[in-house]
Amino acid sequence: MTGTSSIFVEYRVAWKAGGIRPGAFRGMHSGAGERFRTSVPLHARADPRRLDVRATLRDPLGGVWVRDFEQQSALKVIVLADVSASMGYVGRHDKMEQLRRISVALARTAWRNGDAFGFHAAAERPRAGLALPARLNRGAGEWLDRKLAQQMPEGSSARGLLDVAAQLPHRRALVFLVSDFHWPAGDLDDVLGRLAQHAVVPVVLWDPAEAQETRRHGLAVLRDMENGARRFVWLRPGLVDTLRSRRRRREAELRRICARFGSTPFFVRDRFEPLALTRHFLEALV
Repeated sequence: MTGTSSIFVEYRVAWKAGGIRPGAFRGMHSGAGERFRTSVPLHARADPRRLDVRATLRDPLGGVWVRDFEQQSALKVIVLADVSASMGYVGRHDKMEQLRRISVALARTAWRNGDAFGFHAAAERPRAGLALPARLNRGAGEWLDRKLAQQMPEGSSARGLLDVAAQLPHRRALVFLVSDFHWPAGDLDDVLGRLAQHAVVPVVLWDPAEAQETRRHGLAVLRDMENGARRFVWLRPGLVDTLRSRRRRREAELRRICARFGSTPFFVRDRFEPLALTRHFLEALV
């Protein structure tokens, strides 16, 4: 993909990573970090180089105390992608191209941070040929760049993500759920419920041509991306306003469902920009 070598997303988390591998985020274990945790007796942390003179002088029993520090830890970053037929829509932008840009950016950012990266895709069933287990993987970005360029979306739903969710690591991970979320009622609740132990960022791919940039007069051909059915429609201001109103209600519904599971969706309404996703994380931590 042209120009992706300079694309990075500065993701952040508000929780402590539980992994033992050193990384860029706050961890749950003691180690060679810079953040002071507490003072402990020398026999509990046998490192006299970290002698805590004040705590030692305050001990009425004459014990020797040392400083204990928090080790920075690595995360597991996982992308779950919807590759059902609706993701084949091409308006101002190609949704599969958007998915590819997002996935490659996250894979390269994970490698730069020293984080494990994983990728899974599904339509009605998981796509085994697009599965990457979560591990430290330098070539994940290039592999996804090639594989997603060849991928043809098909299928009437993304229910296969429920099977994928059951295969994810048990330790808490940062999960990006990428889709247009044109799903039947209840599917998003089911998927988010399966991912409840993880920190989930739903990434919503909506193209301006789907509703906002629809012309207000004239004949249009509407096509169902999942079953291929076509329908001729005479566009008029009232119908276009109804379509846009339904899009606003759908957005409010997505936000409401995600909030119930402790997530905040990130909407990609135009070309994906890594800086916008970075701002999404920074605003969530304010």
